[in-house]
Amino acid sequence: MIYSTVSFVRCRGALKNADLTFNFSISYRSPALTDNRYTSYQFFLYETVTEQREKGKTFDQIAEWLNKKGYLSVRGKKFKGNHVHSILKKKRLKDEKLERKYPEEWSDFSLEVVDKTLVNMFEL
Repeated sequence: MIYSTVSFVRCRGALKNADLTFNFSISYRSPALTDNRYTSYQFFLYETVTEQREKGKTFDQIAEWLNKKGYLSVRGKKFKGNHVHSILKKKRLKDEKLERKYPEEWSDFSLEVVDKTLVNMFEL
């Protein structure tokens, strides 16, 4: 980012017309800036599977229960135990990714002062 403005700079007790330019960059990285949200159906499946696991059911039992209730996977297939396991695993991995912290990266910065006294003398 470069920011420039016309300003007055004090030089040897006098105010001089000058351009000031401040140069720097900041890099900020966050997984929360990407759009990786669950659909309402995906979240429903996650909550349902979590509730069934809390009741002590295995992945295969949950898959059978979901199939009996008429639910289909996000891709429209019948459930198997590995699909149920994948629902929990992917949600856990996504949550870990969203909570990950990255350090900010600041570049070196510089301040440039260009004295406009001579330029302004010729404009008169």
